[in-house]
Amino acid sequence: MSQPRRNERRFYLYPQRRVVAVLDDDAGVQLVVDGLGQAGLDVAKVNVLSGPEGARLLDPAGTRHGPGARFMRFLQRGVFEGEALRVHERALNAGHHVVYVPVRNDEQQAQVVQILRSAGGYALLRFRRWSVELLPPV
Repeated sequence: MSQPRRNERRFYLYPQRRVVAVLDDDAGVQLVVDGLGQAGLDVAKVNVLSGPEGARLLDPAGTRHGPGARFMRFLQRGVFEGEALRVHERALNAGHHVVYVPVRNDEQQAQVVQILRSAGGYALLRFRRWSVELLPPV
């Protein structure tokens, strides 16, 4: 079975066309991986940031990735993305995980959201092409 990309060393700019959730522990991440695989989704396209190393890679201020990254983070601070970055940074620094799952359409989104929630996922967001949608708790 394939595995998600964990703490991949790159700049996490904007997770377009993805559903994102916070999970508190490794067991929750494994439940998500198993659920996505059972649903026939490509787990290898999922990104997982974990713990303080994940927060460093998220780089909410863009300071580790040059002037272009700093400028993008400056722009993101003024919109909902800025709040999402803060929530994710706090969760990661507390030792939790942030999972990014690609979705193609609303039907797939519903399936992914159910998998994330059943594994204990919270603070769910869908990053669309030009907007971020808060997915309210059930």
